[in-house]
Amino acid sequence: MQTLLQFMHSHPVRAGPERNGFLGVVAKSYKPHSIVCHQGDEDDRLFIVKSGWALLYRDLPNGGRQIVDTPVRGDIVGFRFVEGPRYASLSAITELAVFDVSRKELTDAIFAGGLLAKEIACSLGRLNAILAEHLANIGRRNAMTRTAHFFLELEERLSIAGMSAQGRYDCPLTQHDLADILGLTAVHVNRTLRELRADDLLSFKAGHVQLIDRKKLVKMAGFDNEYLRYGL
Repeated sequence: MQTLLQFMHSHPVRAGPERNGFLGVVAKSYKPHSIVCHQGDEDDRLFIVKSGWALLYRDLPNGGRQIVDTPVRGDIVGFRFVEGPRYASLSAITELAVFDVSRKELTDAIFAGGLLAKEIACSLGRLNAILAEHLANIGRRNAMTRTAHFFLELEERLSIAGMSAQGRYDCPLTQHDLADILGLTAVHVNRTLRELRADDLLSFKAGHVQLIDRKKLVKMAGFDNEYLRYGL
C-alpha cells in the first residue's frame, strides 16, 4: 500500500528525503457519504487527500450548511496550529482515501524546517488563496460568474491532480451540493446551468463537466489561475 511519503513524491507538492515517522502512514478508506470528521470535534487529526471526492462544510444553526471547499488529491484538510474544536466537517462523496496525520507531527515537521516544511507551507498558502477566492465568489460575483469561476477553478485543480483533460472532467457534485457551495438555491443553480449551456459556454450533465468555450468563460468570470499555482 502507498505511504504518505510515496504519495508526496508522486504529487506536485513533493516531499523531500526527511525521515519523519508520520510519512510512513498508510491511507484510510471511507465509503461514499461517510463522515471523516465532525464540526466541533476536538481530536488532533488532520487529513491529506489521496484519492476520491470530499466535501468540507459548516453546519448552520438553521439546519443548512455552507460548503467551504471540495478537497481533491493532495489537499491538506483541517490543519491548525492550536488545539480546539474543528470549524468544519469532512465527508466523502465518492470512495475516499485520506492520510490521517496528527497535528503535532505535522507542526513538528514544519518547525524542523527543510524541504518538507516549505512544501507544506506552500500547500497551506495555496489553500488560503482558494478560500479567499471562494469568499469573493459568494460575496461579490453574480450567479453566472460565480458558477463559471467555480467550474474553472475545479478544472484547474483537477488538471494538476491528473483528473481533468481538455476541459472535461467527471464531477459527482449534485445541484444541491452546488447550491451549498455557491450560496444559491438549487433552483437558481439549475437555471444558471441551463443559461451557461444555452450560451455554449459550459455543460454539466450526468456527473460530467465540459468547458465548451473556456476562453469566454475565463473572460466572463475574470478567472486568473495564478492563485492555484504550486511553487517553492
